[in-house]
Amino acid sequence: MTKGFFVELTTLCMIENEQGAILVQDRQKPDWPGWTFPGGHVEKDESLTTAVIREIKEECGLSIQPTFMGVAEWRNDQNGDRELAGLYYAQVNSEAAARSDRGDAQFWIPKVELTPEKLAGTLGNLLPIFLGNSRERTFYQDNA
Repeated sequence: MTKGFFVELTTLCMIENEQGAILVQDRQKPDWPGWTFPGGHVEKDESLTTAVIREIKEECGLSIQPTFMGVAEWRNDQNGDRELAGLYYAQVNSEAAARSDRGDAQFWIPKVELTPEKLAGTLGNLLPIFLGNSRERTFYQDNA
């Protein structure tokens, strides 16, 4: 009996500027379209925090000092694998220019306009964790 299974490690980071606007990406990928926060995959020899710093620099051109907010885990509908995401929050100065190297539209929205129904997939369920309004540090969504 095998006790191990494949887990894909990823990160997501809610980034807020000095005006209280949040950086969102309008993802065009068919497996998870819609507004999301920047982030990405964890490389073999890096921590979750190192990965989110690298991904935000690569995707957005921003240097961040992230705060760990929690963990989300779910089963991928497409392949049945388990996914685990480190959830982070970071603030940047207002002069920081956001850009996307993946072709996704990337823009700042006022925090008050960030609502669960505007976010991709089940990301809206994680919004209270990103905002620090939930004591629940882990969220599990069984999509299978």
